[in-house]
Amino acid sequence: MSVATTLSLAVLAAPAWAAPGPGPVAYVVSPVMKDGGLAALEITATFKADADGETHLSLPNNWMGRSGVWRNLTDLTVEGADSMVEDTPKARIIRSRPGRRLTLRYRVNDTLKRDPVQSDSYPSEPWIRPSWFYVDGVSALVTVDGREDGPVSFRWGKGWPRDFKLTSNLEDADWDEDARQSVLIGGRDLRVVRAGPVRLAIRGAHAFSDAELSGALEAILRAERGFFGDDQEKPFLVTAMSLKPESGASFHGTGKHQAFAMTVTPNMRLEEIRVLLAHEIFHAWNPNRLGQAFGPRGYWFSEGFTDFYARRLMVRERQITPQAFAAAWNETLRDYATSPAIAMPGDEAAGKFWTDPYADKLAYQRGALLAAIWDLKLRRAGSSLDAVLREQARNRAPKATMVRAFVEAAKAKGLDVTADIEAHIDQGRPIRLPADAFAPCATVTDVTAPAFDRGFEPRIDDKGTMTVADLREDSAAYRAGLRNGMVIVERRKGRGGDATTPYELVVREGDGPVRVVTFLPQGATTQRYQQLVLTPEAAAAPTLCAFRPNPSSPSL
Repeated sequence: MSVATTLSLAVLAAPAWAAPGPGPVAYVVSPVMKDGGLAALEITATFKADADGETHLSLPNNWMGRSGVWRNLTDLTVEGADSMVEDTPKARIIRSRPGRRLTLRYRVNDTLKRDPVQSDSYPSEPWIRPSWFYVDGVSALVTVDGREDGPVSFRWGKGWPRDFKLTSNLEDADWDEDARQSVLIGGRDLRVVRAGPVRLAIRGAHAFSDAELSGALEAILRAERGFFGDDQEKPFLVTAMSLKPESGASFHGTGKHQAFAMTVTPNMRLEEIRVLLAHEIFHAWNPNRLGQAFGPRGYWFSEGFTDFYARRLMVRERQITPQAFAAAWNETLRDYATSPAIAMPGDEAAGKFWTDPYADKLAYQRGALLAAIWDLKLRRAGSSLDAVLREQARNRAPKATMVRAFVEAAKAKGLDVTADIEAHIDQGRPIRLPADAFAPCATVTDVTAPAFDRGFEPRIDDKGTMTVADLREDSAAYRAGLRNGMVIVERRKGRGGDATTPYELVVREGDGPVRVVTFLPQGATTQRYQQLVLTPEAAAAPTLCAFRPNPSSPSL
């Protein structure tokens, strides 16, 4: 205790001529080529040793539900040190002369071994193929303990084939974040498109043109930067890759520093992913600008509030119609009310976030519903949730968690949310929206409808082939002609939990030709959930769904 106090006083009292800090960590990414193709990445990190001569390194470990990501890094060596020893598999200790220049060098290896498909989701571990690579910084960059937040410098090394295009947000000037908040992509077929501040690096075929996507991204970015009053011209990188579809369509992504990285199947239209894009870009502020994140226990705020604002800002800026706004909310309300996890306590839901899809969705659902309820209360009082988040971004305490910062910002606007958090997040009590939660845009009503019943279970073998199993003869699927053992070549329409949208499956029996089977996945029972119904006025005047606060209100 006394030692720590003495050190603190020494720092505070340091004279102007004291030695400078350790300086930046300089990363260089180079190719490892084999037989004309890319085999791995070589990363060097150059930095000065800590003042006590013992410098601690952290290797990639847990990311997106994957553990032991450090296994993908090999051949770690260091120049300029007396020794480097393993502290734990995810940590190293370098011993050297204090302040000495050290160069760490290691190899990042591929984890994919083939072209990516839909079930691969996102490169939570490195994807490195002979003609391209896609790597998330969290899975590849070794960091120096105590210097995670920079400064950082970056450049591409020598040896890259001339026909490779290379892109990373680490290239952008004024980097002021953890280097792991980065994404790196490159390849012979990489296309780079610009639209205002947006730089889009994209691979593969999609249902939309590169120009259409980059234009939509620019509009979304400007809307969200405008919400927080940020610099509209600061560079923003989006990386995108197409995944081979296996069943239906999918989109995956994660926000990075002034960037986000995504994958998408080529059967998704731009209209289907516009709100998803808005969600990912909003992560540039939530949680980074709104407080310290603290894992799955806080995802109801970082994910749920982000869902709320993705929809709100898109309808406000006319990027989606009021009908699409209501449809997005109705999907959430239906899925939430019919979820087997609806009453799961918060700690249990956080523990199962990466392994239980219902617990995963619960964080998004609970946060979005509570945001709608709290916004209604604030609007009734002459303020808005918009005002609270702007206050939170401006004045949060540096070390406050995002939830604590929100509680304090809401309290400053006259709203105490602690009881709601205890009841609905911690205890898991189900949430119901008031009928006027979205007035004057829409009315919240109760709906009774047939329950979802697919009638069979899809089974996937170790080769990735999906077949029909456990088919019930009393199901709509059986009546439509589906049979056990049929191979599901493609699911064109339909989604789990949605009894209102027909399933459209392309199937094949044995070596026979493919055919299409269509059926409505409804069972004999019913389920009850809330839904939004647009008011006649909003259908004619979309601005009623914008929920723009009154700028003259003193509460703002």
